[in-house]
Amino acid sequence: MSSRKVPVLVALVVLLSLLAPASATYAGDHPLDTAYHDEFRGDYLFTTGNGTYSGAVKAGDAYAVAYDFDLPLDATVGYQRLYVYWSWSKIDQKAIYPLISVTRTDTGEQVNRTGRYADSKGFVSSNDFFTGMDIFETGGVKPGKNTFSVVLKNAADDNRTFVVQGIGVLAVYGSPSSPENVVWVKEGADLLYSSYGITPAMATGRIDFEGTIDRSSLSSAELLLVAPSGGYTREKIPVINRLFVNREGESSMPSFFDAIISAIFPGSNGKEWVNVFDSDETNQVGIDRRDVLPYLRSENNFAAVRDEKDYLVLTNAVLRLERK
Repeated sequence: MSSRKVPVLVALVVLLSLLAPASATYAGDHPLDTAYHDEFRGDYLFTTGNGTYSGAVKAGDAYAVAYDFDLPLDATVGYQRLYVYWSWSKIDQKAIYPLISVTRTDTGEQVNRTGRYADSKGFVSSNDFFTGMDIFETGGVKPGKNTFSVVLKNAADDNRTFVVQGIGVLAVYGSPSSPENVVWVKEGADLLYSSYGITPAMATGRIDFEGTIDRSSLSSAELLLVAPSGGYTREKIPVINRLFVNREGESSMPSFFDAIISAIFPGSNGKEWVNVFDSDETNQVGIDRRDVLPYLRSENNFAAVRDEKDYLVLTNAVLRLERK
């Protein structure tokens, strides 16, 4: 390589690092973390209550969500969290992180925040604001009937604003009367959008489920995915997102050959689905639950969510395997 080209390459690398920091892009570069993984008699519950899209939440404004759900009377609640799904956090036209407080209305107590995940477009342009998920304690999900509300407030003392797409409640609980399950809980915030030079293959978030599985001992396998903004778009696009479970690459065979092999050997190369998230203009937290038992492997199981002009934030995944 000519030495005269080196300064030019160095300058290009520096410029690209300024335009597109590795810490934030539309690509699948924020893999979800494992927050919980265990085998036990019990189950889990996830709900977003009656939450809807908030519009701009200004300093001092409040946003409330009510929940009404039941757990078994013999439940012992273990891992439990509130997930606040927020977006477009800015002050004027500058990106800034939100200041959020959450209070249980039944106790009047403010619950503690335990974590935050965030992502953004990642290069200098218009509307490059932060999007993410804040994690709070629930204030106590209990056995039996749970009826309570939480109130979120923009706790800023300046004019920063953000929008709330919803607040989810997760409760993983033990229950002697329930089947034996293996449960993985994954958390994070990976903004996926196949635009601005990001291809669909790049705008793919992969979720790995560590460990080995005895498939012959399973009666069911459910995968829950949560993706704020996923599944809702004003554009008329036939395919806006894809879900892959243990699908290794694109098949080189004609589609009808691929269909025949899949029929003879179910799950031999995983499975692909399109347009998986259920959401609309009012309820903008995209949710997908589906049976994935036929497509599981004994180890190295994974799911991958791909954006096809949908624009979504992959935030949660729960894989539950029920024993026979």
